[in-house]
Amino acid sequence: MTFFRKYRWPLVIFMAAFFIRLVYLIQARSDPTFYFPMVDELWHLNWAREIIGGNFWGNEAYFRGPLYPYILALFLKITGQSLFWTRFLQIIIASLSAVLVLKLGEHTISKKAGIIAGFGYAVYGTLVFYETMLLIPVLFIFLNLLAVYFLSLAKEQNLFRWWFIAGLFLGLAAIARPNVLILIPFFLVWIYIIRRGHEKLKKLLTIAAIYAAGLLIPILSVTLRNYIVTGEAIMISSQGGVNIYIGNNPDAEGLTMLMPEVKLDESLPWNEFTRATRETAEKEAGHPLTAAEESSFWTRKAVDFVFHNPGKFISLIFKKTIYFLLGFENSDQTDIYQSRRYSSLYSLLIWKNVLYFPFGLLLPLGLIGMVIGWGKRKELALFYIFIIGYAPTVILFLVTARHRLPIVPFMLLFAAIAVLALIEIIKKKNWNKITIFGVALIVLLVFANRTYFDIGFENAFLTHFNLGITYERQGKLPQAEIEYRLAIEENPYSATGLNNLGVVMYHQGKLDQALEVLERAIKYDPNFADAYNNIGLVYEGRNNFPQAINYYRQAFVIDPKLYQSQMNIGDIHLTQKQYDQAEESYRRALEIAPEAPEIYFKLGGLYARMTRYDQAEQMYERGEQYGELSASDYVNRANIYYMTRRPDRAIETYRKAIAKDQSLPQAYFGLALTFDSYGYPKDSALVYLRRILAINPDFAPARELLRRLNNR
Repeated sequence: MTFFRKYRWPLVIFMAAFFIRLVYLIQARSDPTFYFPMVDELWHLNWAREIIGGNFWGNEAYFRGPLYPYILALFLKITGQSLFWTRFLQIIIASLSAVLVLKLGEHTISKKAGIIAGFGYAVYGTLVFYETMLLIPVLFIFLNLLAVYFLSLAKEQNLFRWWFIAGLFLGLAAIARPNVLILIPFFLVWIYIIRRGHEKLKKLLTIAAIYAAGLLIPILSVTLRNYIVTGEAIMISSQGGVNIYIGNNPDAEGLTMLMPEVKLDESLPWNEFTRATRETAEKEAGHPLTAAEESSFWTRKAVDFVFHNPGKFISLIFKKTIYFLLGFENSDQTDIYQSRRYSSLYSLLIWKNVLYFPFGLLLPLGLIGMVIGWGKRKELALFYIFIIGYAPTVILFLVTARHRLPIVPFMLLFAAIAVLALIEIIKKKNWNKITIFGVALIVLLVFANRTYFDIGFENAFLTHFNLGITYERQGKLPQAEIEYRLAIEENPYSATGLNNLGVVMYHQGKLDQALEVLERAIKYDPNFADAYNNIGLVYEGRNNFPQAINYYRQAFVIDPKLYQSQMNIGDIHLTQKQYDQAEESYRRALEIAPEAPEIYFKLGGLYARMTRYDQAEQMYERGEQYGELSASDYVNRANIYYMTRRPDRAIETYRKAIAKDQSLPQAYFGLALTFDSYGYPKDSALVYLRRILAINPDFAPARELLRRLNNR
């Protein structure tokens, strides 16, 4: 009880934040994307899995701040790669952030302000939404709060260790999201101002050096890693240049990723974003670029845009500043407002009827609190510095709810000041101040809860399109078709939407409908190589091989990097037993994509058919360096062992195929045939033959082998 009395409010706020997020987490499992993340979530997840899989240091300069993917990898390792329990660990961090808001409020304003702000953090809907996603904010906000908290402790106690720890946490925040580096000079000036009357110059410089040492340890560690891997002294990541250009170019509008040189829409898979921007930069530069050179290339283009279009740039910055101040939460992953359908609790924490809650209420209260708190600006300076210093990093890039989120904890602290001030003037019945407060609040509420320019719209097309992708990845093709059709209703001219709909129809055997939809896709985008390739698949499914090859070749002409079109041509030649032509096509695909494992496996299967078993094994071994075999690939490899009289290896490999796909009759038949051919007991083969016939009673080779065994 003594412990509880001493830490009552931190415990209460931690539990409030934790249970709200836990309930949301449980309810959000009904969201199809919960176990099938997309966009940045998928990027972080794949990166973390690479770290776990053995590629710990990576092979290139970090494209973005690396800390979160490494923390995510740790969580995945702890939880056995369970996405639910990984998200569960994240809500513990989020709940600690709520406690830090409480402590900051207590330390700098008052206990009541800390409690109000802490509870505000616990129930803030946008925080709940993003802190349970596989995204940077949950870690970044926590580290920012720690950095500011220890700075406030250092100010009061002036102990070297607090200065060092404060710098260390800001350095860690920087390797999570580098734009926080903009705050460093502001914090150093703040240190100088608050200590200049208390310390001699030598000690003041010592404090600054200790703070900088803590700051630089994590940053220089990443810089050293980048130098060792690439030979370039890239401070943290190479994303900065392209980010600046995305936010400041002739097509930029401040809400979505747009640039004239690269088609940044749903047709570009997020995992190909870095490749597309690199290739575009290299094409314009006329030579290959390193990661640092590419970042500098895009930075120069952004600077050129600003200097040659000052009026347009000023207009763009003005619009983005307005966007930054509005209550509307601009989504850039899953739609924030559409996600309310998956959680009754979340639907109470965020809405946009009359009020864009919660930011539409937080901003007016926070701004009023900043005005009221100006009298205590020395005590609150760190909060002002963070909000005012951090805001430009968002405005210069894209104004999204996720990127704006780091200022929310500090706005909550200022909002608590406003709430307490309002309560106080009401108690005193100071009608003049009540009137001024009320008028200011109403004016700011009206401003923050209206829509201006292009903000405030829902992208229903993208919501249905992303759901279609999610269902398609889950193998739920009928549901995927429904979502793609709904997406097309919203945007009938989306070539990408039509293409995806056509692919889903093709996989369901609706070849005529698929062809009609895919032909509409190339009508609206005549240079859509993937659509031509998919039309080829439809014609191949109709056994119209000449027409299929014609479309595959058209796809390759449009996009010479589309190696799948060459693989598909090779598959047709393989089906027709034209082995030399098949090899030529596969080899051409391999020249385009030397790290694509499926090409090696195709060549392995081809060489096995040609009884070139040594080459076949070589292809499988090389392919395994880049990826894992599918169940059918394991069967093809096991067949090689069977044909070259290595039954033990054959049996082991057939079993790997079964572990991948327990419904694959060829794997069971291979086992039965191996047991029969190499002198194993008759019952060994019979067991697997019966399993085959249970799966597919019409599997003729199994019935024939079973007949022979029964006649012995």
